[in-house]
Amino acid sequence: MPTLTRQAIGQQILRRLHNRHFLHAGGLLLTANLITSALGVARTLGMTWLMPKEEVGMLGVLLAWLPFLQLLSLPGMDSASYHYIAQGHRWAYGVNLAYRLRWSLLSVAGCGVGAWYWASQGSTGVAALFVAAGLLYPATTALSAASGTLAARENFTALFWYRIVEALADLSGFLPLLLGVWWLSRAFTFYLSSQLALAVLLITVSVWLLRRFRAGGFLAPAPTDRAGLVRYGRHQTGLVAIGVVQSRADAMMVSAFFSLTVMADYSLALLLQSQMKSFWTIYLSVRYPPLVRMPHAQRRWRMLWEGVLVTLGFAGMGALLAGGTALVVPWLLPPTYAPMLPYLYWLLAIFALSVPGYWAEVYFRTEQDNSRQYLMRGAAAVLGVVIPLALLPSLGLQAIFWGRAAAALLFSLLGIGLALVYRPHAALPGTELETH
Repeated sequence: MPTLTRQAIGQQILRRLHNRHFLHAGGLLLTANLITSALGVARTLGMTWLMPKEEVGMLGVLLAWLPFLQLLSLPGMDSASYHYIAQGHRWAYGVNLAYRLRWSLLSVAGCGVGAWYWASQGSTGVAALFVAAGLLYPATTALSAASGTLAARENFTALFWYRIVEALADLSGFLPLLLGVWWLSRAFTFYLSSQLALAVLLITVSVWLLRRFRAGGFLAPAPTDRAGLVRYGRHQTGLVAIGVVQSRADAMMVSAFFSLTVMADYSLALLLQSQMKSFWTIYLSVRYPPLVRMPHAQRRWRMLWEGVLVTLGFAGMGALLAGGTALVVPWLLPPTYAPMLPYLYWLLAIFALSVPGYWAEVYFRTEQDNSRQYLMRGAAAVLGVVIPLALLPSLGLQAIFWGRAAAALLFSLLGIGLALVYRPHAALPGTELETH
């Protein structure tokens, strides 16, 4: 393998800067992200000024539970179809859509159970949010493969407009509030309105994609190919499940052990952190299709040096974001949200600490090696739950942050170590999984 030197890294940077496709695609998605980030900040500000803090906390409770309920509808099928479509198998989108819609009924039932639980606890406002989420689930989350499919087909112009309209749909919930019209609660009206707008967008894009695929013509998949996609999607769902525990158990614990006002602060910190995560999504959308098509040896070297640059880039971005929010947020948010800033600093640092692990995981995804992804996510998930539960009585909310930081560090160190010693198609002893 070539030596990783500063000269080699510099040459690769210059090559990337002269790659017109990379610059065009990256520029489109970066522009979309800047616009959607601005709209996301506007959404956050609107929530703090137009809703009582307790109702913001109610939305935070729903968003903390929803990722766990989504596991019932095979979310890993989205990743599997993305991988297959990037390789040119266009039939994967229709197969994914059929499976996701059928299995979404389980998530609908899960939302119903959540509504019953919170109603039994006397939180009828939270229960109403779960009812709204369940009713619109098949038309929203079950169709979430649309954006990934646009990225896999490298249709970045369409993806650009999709991102913009999606962000505007999130803002549409403010219209009735600005008009002074709301039902049950401001949080319920905001959530229901924005989800209805999102449903219209996703149904439209999904129908358009299906028509494009059919117009282009494609062969029906062989039974073995279809079974391979479904099998890979189930493995990816297992990884998603571990990842949800790894990255969302903290929000679940905050919703269970702390007040709605603390949940509101934590939820806003998560929303602002998600702006940094969106840059990761952009980079991955541009780079994954070319990487997955590379020969094994070339991909291994390319991802090694590129991983160094990606890690440094996101660390710097996190520092800039932390400094910017420290200056701007106190002027924009109501004074009652001042406790949110330390939460945000923690979350930004934790995400930057996780980037090497995420990049190693991308490498294993390109190789369709599930066993190492299970090991990385499983170890981090266990640590991220055990430490907070053990330290919660003595440290309070700080225990959750220390647990997440330790889990992120383990995730990255384990990913780096496994990637460096990895040999293609070599499964870990006792963890062999069938892959397509």
